[in-house]
Amino acid sequence: MARRWADPGTVLVVAQAVCLGVVWLWPAPPVWTVPTAVVVACWAVIGAALLLGLAGAGLLGRSLRVHPAPPERAVLRTSGAYRYVRHPIYVAVLVGSLAGAVLAGRPEPLVGWVALAVVLHVKAGYEEGLLRARFGEAYDLYASRVPRLVPRPGRRR
Repeated sequence: MARRWADPGTVLVVAQAVCLGVVWLWPAPPVWTVPTAVVVACWAVIGAALLLGLAGAGLLGRSLRVHPAPPERAVLRTSGAYRYVRHPIYVAVLVGSLAGAVLAGRPEPLVGWVALAVVLHVKAGYEEGLLRARFGEAYDLYASRVPRLVPRPGRRR
């Protein structure tokens, strides 16, 4: 069992959970007031992030998992949300969590979000190594056309 905890993917999942806890569950009241327009915008962003995350998760189906290692049954997804970014669920988590951190009205959730961004960047790189090992040239071609996290507007696919 100790060997499983030493797995980099597991360490990244735990780090991600800790960062999300800091962003969403920090146990202290706000120290600044968030303007109403910002609150409304943040909730709209959270809603959009939820839809993006569900779109990405829906395409993965039974292959969806928190750990970055693809399951045996996994196939390379390149359509839908995966046509625009290689990690739409990570984008959804980052965008929605940034809005949540802003809504908290304190610095700690914002710091937690920065840490989350670093963790998800590292996790995406680790996952891509596993996907390259699994799908070979097909993944390399996909990665050469589609950005990791930030869509490129106007670029033909």
